[in-house]
Amino acid sequence: MIKIIYAVIFFAVLAGIYCIGYYLNHQTPKPKGCENLKAECDGCKITSCMNNPIHDYKKGEEND
Repeated sequence: MIKIIYAVIFFAVLAGIYCIGYYLNHQTPKPKGCENLKAECDGCKITSCMNNPIHDYKKGEEND
C-alpha cells in the first residue's frame, strides 16, 4: 500500500514540475526579432509547426 502512495506522490511532483515549467515558459517574453514570425514564414516540410502557412487554410481551400 505504501508503494502506491509513493507512486502517486511521485507522479504528482512530476505533474507539478511540468505545470510550473509550462507556466514560466508561457510568461517568458519573445526575443527581439521573433515577435511576428508568421509573417516571415514561407513554409517548410515541418507541418506540425504552428508558423507553417498550411494551418492558415480552411477546409475546402486548395493549397498552392
